[in-house]
This record gives sequence, structure tokens and C-alpha cells, in this order.
Amino acid sequence: MDPLSLRFRYLLMILVAAGVTAAALRHFAHVGAGFSVAQIRVGALTAAALVFGFLAVAFYRRKSKGKP
Repeated sequence: MDPLSLRFRYLLMILVAAGVTAAALRHFAHVGAGFSVAQIRVGALTAAALVFGFLAVAFYRRKSKGKP
């Protein structure tokens, strides 16, 4: 099997699993815990911003040290 095709399949499976997990967590937070949709959205956007910031800092530190 072509390595590019295999990587694409893995990426697709990871994205589908992430989507299913996000949907299940949203459902539990909304129905089970009683959070409003707006509260869930704010929490998700805050978490995404924190993860993006962490990855940006890690990427910048790696590039500034001259590592390939």
C-alpha cells in the first residue's frame, strides 16, 4: 500500500475519532451537566486558544534554537 494513502487513512480515522469524541463530550456537558450551548462554546474556544498558544510557543522556541 502507498505510504501516502496509509497516512491519509490514519489522519482521516483520527479526525473522525476526534469529531465523535467532541460530539459525545458536548452532549454530556449539555444534557448531563446542564451547561448551555454558549458556555460550552466559550470553554471550547478558550481551550483551543490555549492549545494553539502552547503549540506556537513550542514551535517558535524550536525554530529559534536552530534545530531543523
